[in-house]
Amino acid sequence: WQILERPWRAFAKLLAITVFLFSFGLLPWIDNFAHVSGFVSGFFLSFAFLPYISFGRSDTYRKRVQICVFLLVFLGMFSALAVLFYVYPITCDWCEFLTCIPITHKFCEKYDLNAHLP
Repeated sequence: WQILERPWRAFAKLLAITVFLFSFGLLPWIDNFAHVSGFVSGFFLSFAFLPYISFGRSDTYRKRVQICVFLLVFLGMFSALAVLFYVYPITCDWCEFLTCIPITHKFCEKYDLNAHLP
């Protein structure tokens, strides 16, 4: 943000894209959990893998610590999600509304993919 001329304009663009993708994920057959997890993962990994400019020795040390911390946070989040989805699956009644908002009775019907394939 320090090297951008108008950081609030860039932030507004990112926020608009995020809101669009989240609202697009409310349609059936599009998984909003994947969108949100990808956004959060990309946020954490951007601090670790994007090139950076250092302004002195202490700033270089701070950025190296920041890289290590965000990599550990990402690995912890990835491990926690893998455990929650595969080892101890959770059941959540309201989580379906994050993936699809039922506008009509059949709008968010759960489809059996194998039944439609020849």
